[in-house]
Amino acid sequence: MTEVTLVLLTIGLPLAAAAIAAVGTRWGGSRDLLARVACAAVGIGFGLSVAVTVMVISSGTIWADLGPIRIAADPLAALMLLLVLGLSAVIQSFAVRYLRGDIRQGWFVASANLLTGCTALLVCATSLATFATAWLAAGAALLLLLGTYSRLSQAQDGVRRTTVRFAIGDSALVVAVVMLMIIAGGDVALDRLGAVIITLPMPVSTAVALLLVLPALARSSQIPFQGWLPATLAAPTPVSALLHAGVVNAGAILVIRFAAVLGDQAIPMTVIFLAGAATLVYASVIRLVKPDVKGRLVYSTMAQMGFMMMACGLGAFTAAVFHLIAHSLFKSTLFLGAGTAVRRHAVQRDWPTREAVRPTMVVASIMLAIIVPAGALTLARLTIAPDVSAVSLALVAFVALTGGVTLGAALLVRFSPGTVAIGVTSITALAFGYTAFLAVFDSLLTPTAPGIAASPWLLLLPATALVAMELLARRRGAPSGLGRVVYARALASTTLTSARTRPTFDTKEVTS
Repeated sequence: MTEVTLVLLTIGLPLAAAAIAAVGTRWGGSRDLLARVACAAVGIGFGLSVAVTVMVISSGTIWADLGPIRIAADPLAALMLLLVLGLSAVIQSFAVRYLRGDIRQGWFVASANLLTGCTALLVCATSLATFATAWLAAGAALLLLLGTYSRLSQAQDGVRRTTVRFAIGDSALVVAVVMLMIIAGGDVALDRLGAVIITLPMPVSTAVALLLVLPALARSSQIPFQGWLPATLAAPTPVSALLHAGVVNAGAILVIRFAAVLGDQAIPMTVIFLAGAATLVYASVIRLVKPDVKGRLVYSTMAQMGFMMMACGLGAFTAAVFHLIAHSLFKSTLFLGAGTAVRRHAVQRDWPTREAVRPTMVVASIMLAIIVPAGALTLARLTIAPDVSAVSLALVAFVALTGGVTLGAALLVRFSPGTVAIGVTSITALAFGYTAFLAVFDSLLTPTAPGIAASPWLLLLPATALVAMELLARRRGAPSGLGRVVYARALASTTLTSARTRPTFDTKEVTS
């Protein structure tokens, strides 16, 4: 089996599984059997993606032609194929049992595999036309997937909100792609976009770049397109988990693939950073007031995508890809375990009220929260990756800040020798692990480096906002003043205002 055949099969198997599920369901085939066949096909595709990744690492990019379409498996595409197909196989295996007997099981299987195949094609696209086609197809497949329970009013509202925001972002992408193709005289390879954009006047190139920013923000549920992701909670849990197998992460892929257009201008890169920073702070605040498990996970995802877009705006593309993959694996696992989380929170409600922490323990917690993360990350950088850029140092400082907030919050809940030892050990291990994996990704990936990026000093804005939010959240007693205003607005923003939306329940969540 040649390398080209491996790549084509890796992308084609999910699409074939989608077609088999759609046709088989329409002909009255066993939904459970079709789901198992589709899951096996994606599992085989994941095995092939492992082989493709090994070949790419050992011998470089693999090119494959499928008629007029040319695709390629470079290091970024290979890693994304592993992520998309691996998560899809696991989630569909979970869904075989989760949706057994559900009359919409066939719809889910067909839509999930269509989304998987389109996303795989997206990450391997090498030209403008192929990328735009795969992007639009993946968005359409997601809308089909969100309509799994299409008779529910809340599901209909979620599809409507998603359609509106995707339509705005995708229209901007189509306009930008058409403009670039007209200027280039036809379809053009993504790695040749730099030569095309350099011939344009600055106002035109900036306008094209800003048009490309819109679909990246919309697909990743970033401000001002943040409303669609929280409205998708009516979809079954496997759908929520599958969203993290490449859909909400597609914004970073677009920014990286179009780095030649975006990366040489300060305005679009700054817009990307500011949108990500605003979303990070906004979603972090909303998450604190959400009472339901899946709701908290959704806003946590928005915040994490905000951090990813911040990294893209800073030009730290390798860090963005590392965060993309780590977040996808972590959050998909949390969604699949949402039922367990419900039971765990029910048990925690019966725990005794925590004891007050003495002032000396507060001071000690704050000192440890400052010293441990900063010291661990500094030592890890010096020993594992001594050659760092200013952007990397800025991101590490931001990670140290968030790690410090986490450690400080944990110690303020219960300050004891055991919690101190566990907290310090965990933060230190995470610091070294983060640095080590980041160094590995630096050696594997060589994305186009931006000529101009947002200033690392802008990280002070979200950092200050997050610290202020944490201080407001940690105040004892009923909120007052600014805290009351923030709480009220955060609570109000979580309420869907559509007249067609009615309280609904995911029956699978209730019975699981």
